[in-house]
Amino acid sequence: MDRKSLLRNAALVGLAGSVESALGLAAGVVIARALGPAEYGHYAYSIWLCGLMILLVNHGLPQTSIKFLAEVRGSHGERDAGHVLWRMRRVHFASALAVLCAFVVADLLVPIDDWKDAALPMLAISVVAIWARADFRAQAAFGKGYERFSPENTVVIVMAPLSLVIVAALALTSASVLNFFALYAVVGVLSCLLARRLLRREGVLAQPGDMSTELQQRMRTHLLLTGLIVFLFALTNRAVEMTLLKAHTDTATVGYFAIASSLTKGALDVLAGGMSAVLLPAMSRRYGQGGAVGMGRLVAESTRMYWFVGLAIAGFGLTLTEGAVNLLYGARYSAVVPALTFMLVVSGLLVVNGASSAALSASDKQFDRIRIMIVTLLLNMGLGWWLIPRYGLTGALLSMGVTQVFEAALAAWRVRRHTTVPLPMGPMARATAAAAMAALLGWTVTWWLGSAYGFILGAVTFSLVYAGLCVMFRTLRDNELELISGISMRFGHPGAALGRLLLKLRPRFGISG
Repeated sequence: MDRKSLLRNAALVGLAGSVESALGLAAGVVIARALGPAEYGHYAYSIWLCGLMILLVNHGLPQTSIKFLAEVRGSHGERDAGHVLWRMRRVHFASALAVLCAFVVADLLVPIDDWKDAALPMLAISVVAIWARADFRAQAAFGKGYERFSPENTVVIVMAPLSLVIVAALALTSASVLNFFALYAVVGVLSCLLARRLLRREGVLAQPGDMSTELQQRMRTHLLLTGLIVFLFALTNRAVEMTLLKAHTDTATVGYFAIASSLTKGALDVLAGGMSAVLLPAMSRRYGQGGAVGMGRLVAESTRMYWFVGLAIAGFGLTLTEGAVNLLYGARYSAVVPALTFMLVVSGLLVVNGASSAALSASDKQFDRIRIMIVTLLLNMGLGWWLIPRYGLTGALLSMGVTQVFEAALAAWRVRRHTTVPLPMGPMARATAAAAMAALLGWTVTWWLGSAYGFILGAVTFSLVYAGLCVMFRTLRDNELELISGISMRFGHPGAALGRLLLKLRPRFGISG
């Protein structure tokens, strides 16, 4: 792929991700306000359950498809890639059929309480939604394997605003949980159909054919290990908390937890998602060039950058959570505020785990990741069973927080055993001091203003002070200041002035190396 194509695809992915996050948040706010906490709890649990089933349908297939389609295209050409695609489509069909049959049987034997008022319609809608949305994600992976990014992102850019418009129309007509859930399925069906059409137009076609025994064995092994990791991720990604909250609390509490989780995920995707997308291939290249030692420097630097971003997420959690929740969702959802604040602070500070996970994957330590996730799951289940029945939402937050800290610490310890480069603790400590001072000032501004919109100025204050102190406290390298300066100079006279200032400050405040 040439440089121009790479930049075009990166821009399209960034645009689609921003559109999806912003409009998805808006749609979630409209649905929550229209339904109220109790009814929204039913809706949120249904969406979460469908998401879990989608993960089980797709297991490791998207990652395996991307890897082997791209590999075979590079080594054998488009025709053999068509054979791989044909095999992946068959695997996906069989997986979807097996998971959905098991899901239907389980629901008929042990009916879901949230669906008791419309059990059969909700079951039928969920089956359609799971099938369609799992198929869309599979099609997106097939496109990426052929380095065709536009089909998936075109679908996102088209469907996100359409979905928001329909959500708003349903809200004006006092729609029920069943109506909003049906829309979730309809959007999934339209997305998968449009993705399939666009992929055919791009020439991504499956072709029956033979594959070498060695390639089939590698694909099966990769699919098995990746699928196991995805399965464990599904169980450790708040599944214990959601299940036990559903069993031991009311539906409103489930809704509060779901809203806090969704907003936290959005913040992580927007602020740290870009790093996650580029880090794994970069580490893989370093590992190929110099093994674990060659990768060590990148592990250290990526940990430092993740720490900066994580501090920003935690700072925003302390300065804008209360005002943002009250403005967007209303006073009925005030119980979301402490949960969201806790999640943003904990998840922000632990976003550095992204560097450890990438390092383990790049160095072919898949079994290490599996062991870590199994131990983490056992701890999560034990804490959940002990805390949630006793303390409800607070217990769920404690269970989630302790589990995340344990997983991050264990992953970092395993990475340190494979790499010998020390972490840049000095810049990270100075960045922590900068974030603490900026968060205190931002919170003070928000509290002092006290208006419904005061949190906006508080968040702006935090951002500006944190960025300024990171420079003044010498937490950035020379080349990073130069890069920020170059980007800033593209934004008119104010940006040019800031860029020139950063260049002047670089000799004094930049870290060499």
